[in-house]
Amino acid sequence: MRKVRPEELPALLEEGVLVVDVRPADRRNTPLPFPAEWVPLEKIQKGEHGLPRRPLLLVCEKGLLSQVAALYLEAEGYEAMSLEGGLQALTQGK
Repeated sequence: MRKVRPEELPALLEEGVLVVDVRPADRRNTPLPFPAEWVPLEKIQKGEHGLPRRPLLLVCEKGLLSQVAALYLEAEGYEAMSLEGGLQALTQGK
């Protein structure tokens, strides 16, 4: 699983990577600074996500849930990446 550093994010968004917010509903407090699909980790674990077969960038608050989600999706044959440090890394860099 590839971990994406926050400074790599603009280029990936430009390339059209699909961003997926994997946070559970009760943890979606921080708004995302970019468009994203919302598919909680639980749905990914159950294989009930319906995500397209294209490069995916998974995001969460600290980067831990997105790493787990990326591993599940890679096991299904997806190209999945995780935002290193999560959304907190984006806000700390500003």
